[in-house]
Amino acid sequence: MSTILTLLLCLILSAHAQAGRVVILSSDQLPAYERPIPAFEQYLDRPVQVYQLEGDKTRALHIAKQLGEDRPALIFALGAKAAWVAVNQLPGVPLVYAAVLDPNRYGIDGAFVTGVGMQLPPDLVLSQFQLFAPNVKRIGIIVWQGNHDPQIEDAIDAARRAGYEVTARRVGHTKDVRRDFASLRRQVDALWILPDPVVVTPQNFRTLRDEALRAHIPILAYGEQLVRAGALMCVAPDWDAVGRQAAGLANKILGGTTASAVRPVAADTPRVLINGDTQDALGMKMDEIMLDFVDEVVRAKVDR
Repeated sequence: MSTILTLLLCLILSAHAQAGRVVILSSDQLPAYERPIPAFEQYLDRPVQVYQLEGDKTRALHIAKQLGEDRPALIFALGAKAAWVAVNQLPGVPLVYAAVLDPNRYGIDGAFVTGVGMQLPPDLVLSQFQLFAPNVKRIGIIVWQGNHDPQIEDAIDAARRAGYEVTARRVGHTKDVRRDFASLRRQVDALWILPDPVVVTPQNFRTLRDEALRAHIPILAYGEQLVRAGALMCVAPDWDAVGRQAAGLANKILGGTTASAVRPVAADTPRVLINGDTQDALGMKMDEIMLDFVDEVVRAKVDR
């Protein structure tokens, strides 16, 4: 589509958006998808309709067909499945996404697509880790050799800038993760798990979690679910703030700004989670004052 035609279509849709309804598509009934909704509704200047896809493709396609017959002015999609459905089944409808780790991987882009990214600056993440694990000097990272996300290199560079000795391993297959960590654990004081479709599988995470606990190595993770599953801590986006940011993007589009002119933004507010049981298992002591800097301490026993 030519630039002129795209701009014309954006202008037409923006005019429609000012009078139309807003729809929220949620991939599933998970906290990460539910928590941004109240803040989004609060900061948006109009009512919304919420549709739960419940992780079901057939249900998602049925809802998309319904929406196609009465197209909304804007969609707020939570999770990759919801965003994918919006992009592919409702093309041309302005989309604001959130809770999507790697939008490009799922083809969530285009002239009508914007959203709130889930990756916080690595310098911010590491500054928090240094507060709670000041004795860590050597960090290990395991990623798939086919992972060319520039944020991986950014994380490695940030760790080195922070004064850590970094050992990064590139694996060819998911089955190599256990073997590589077996040798890596002798060289590091902590493991930093970054988003990676090959390394971060349920089985691999359980293996890394259990082996790290046995070696008394703390795991810094990128998301809340991994902390609830046994990682020591994460610095993740605050979901209320994500909802507020998404509403800000939506209000711009609904107010007449063309969707193509509203660029994606990074999450701007961090939230610190610590798994208290993992902390105890690692024998890590924490000053009571430090708890003032923690947003949530998870107390959930991990099956091993």
